[in-house]
Amino acid sequence: MEKIRVKEMEFVDEQGRIRLFHGVNIVCKDKSLGYVYKLSKNEISQLRDLGFNIIRLGIIWDGLEPEPGVYNEEYLGRLEEIVNLCAEHEIYVILDMHQDLYSVRYSDGAPEWATITDGLPEPSEVAIWSDAYMSPAVMRAFDHFWANDPAPDGIGLQDHFAKCWQTIARRFKNRPEILGYDLLNEPSPGSLSAHVLSTILKTLTQLKIIDEPPRSLEELTKLWSIKDRIKILKKLDDEKTYRKAILAAEPHLKKFDKETLTRFYERIAKAIRTETPHGIIFLEGNYFSNAGIPSHIDPIRGEKLQAYSPHIYDLVVDTPYIITHFSERRVKVIAQSHHETQKRLKMPVIVGEWGAFGRRKGIKKVCEYLLNTFDELKWSWTYWAWEKEFTKTEAARLIARPYPEAVAGELISFSYKNGTFTMKWIADNKTPTIVRLPKEYKWSEITIKPKANYEIEEEIKRLMIKTAHSGKHILVIKH
Repeated sequence: MEKIRVKEMEFVDEQGRIRLFHGVNIVCKDKSLGYVYKLSKNEISQLRDLGFNIIRLGIIWDGLEPEPGVYNEEYLGRLEEIVNLCAEHEIYVILDMHQDLYSVRYSDGAPEWATITDGLPEPSEVAIWSDAYMSPAVMRAFDHFWANDPAPDGIGLQDHFAKCWQTIARRFKNRPEILGYDLLNEPSPGSLSAHVLSTILKTLTQLKIIDEPPRSLEELTKLWSIKDRIKILKKLDDEKTYRKAILAAEPHLKKFDKETLTRFYERIAKAIRTETPHGIIFLEGNYFSNAGIPSHIDPIRGEKLQAYSPHIYDLVVDTPYIITHFSERRVKVIAQSHHETQKRLKMPVIVGEWGAFGRRKGIKKVCEYLLNTFDELKWSWTYWAWEKEFTKTEAARLIARPYPEAVAGELISFSYKNGTFTMKWIADNKTPTIVRLPKEYKWSEITIKPKANYEIEEEIKRLMIKTAHSGKHILVIKH
């Protein structure tokens, strides 16, 4: 497999072609399974048949460092088995250090020994699991992490975390199928979260969307019940109103992004680079950037291989209303925010998470809106998330769609609508352009203007296009 590098706002391969990636998250949060799914060769082959060329593979800190300074090489070995299967099927891997609610004490991520809460109140029953980010214990645990306060052995929490990444990089260095390293999933700003949410709620009061902001965590929990939340979100189904509501909290997060989060990324990248110069460093915005609050992280100084990896979820994610009350207007604001960040950072994008449709049916309109948004922005992505018998879900069928995997020249645009794939590019005739096709699709018509030679590589189902001359070309595929 070719090593992938970064050139301005695009991923490029060793032949200089622009590369795009479609794939899925594979993140095992179950400690009883050792935080690794046992995947068969057939299950990986099914992902290739869907047209996927990448996975985002979750690593859980608790699985890697169960005791301070003790690293579980067997765990890394089981992850490596998945990497090996992916390599056999020409599927790249992003290694993702995953967490939800910081710790295995509350969900997944840091081990117990790295969870310091100072005895503050633990998460109580909440309407949606992610609401527990606002619990005093979870916020305090993040505060200690960002401060690099000492673990029980006297070594800083971030120092332990950096050593974990150094251990991972040593294990997987020089493997071209490792596209890169996602340093921390959805980093929450700790106690700053309370100020962010409080500011948003005050703004909602000013906009007359709620009567008054809650004065306590108990009042917040009552206000934020799923039923009442949907009433509020209906009033936020407007780009201008939604943007006002979330931008009010931007000043709180700017300093955290620029100082705390960017410096953390620099520390972890340095640890990885002590082991290998290869692999792209993937940077996420803070947890609240998922909602469209602009990220203010800075590029890692001196790093040539870095990319932006935002997550895109509407606020109804993880609720029963994920389809019925999905807002294209809110998602438009979120996508625009991430696009502005991309342009500021001058980095390519892989949307690390989106979807979360599970086994739901009737998702076609929502799913296609998101996919069309990504195509318009020429973004790569990894869908959330793989599960057993994933290929039988409606989501798997919908996200299996053609896309330009490798473009020799300049990619102008591409889209897939109503069974027709269209791509425009300024071609060069040095190497083939490749369009990845889902294996089960039967293509009735393929046209390229001006006329060009092409062939379909059946085993992987890739359309290989060799242009006769440089210049603008248009490809249309119908099924």
